[in-house]
Amino acid sequence: MQPLLLCIGMEQNQLMRISFAAMALGIRIKAVGESEWGQTVGALCGLEPENTRAPKGRVSSPMIVMAFFDDGLVDKLLKSLRSGGQSVRLKAVLTPSNRFWTCEQLCWHLSQEAAQLER
Repeated sequence: MQPLLLCIGMEQNQLMRISFAAMALGIRIKAVGESEWGQTVGALCGLEPENTRAPKGRVSSPMIVMAFFDDGLVDKLLKSLRSGGQSVRLKAVLTPSNRFWTCEQLCWHLSQEAAQLER
């Protein structure tokens, strides 16, 4: 599958700058808006059907999810974002576990991890 970058809860300016960096590396972008925050990460990546009755979710901070990346591409994207001054605090790679989480659940888990790292 082609590498996919989910951009969740981002303002338009940040989304555009991140999109430029990702597209230069051949990465497909999906902007995930508020109406989709109740979907699972797997559904947003096209691995399962979207739930038409998904509850609304809440996301308190912008996030990116890197799906179908190899290790080298993860490093290249993160380096490109850093060099372009694009800081995204909450970042994840699609895993067998987090593919079943909603955006809200993912945000909670990533926020917990970030808080631990910032101590």
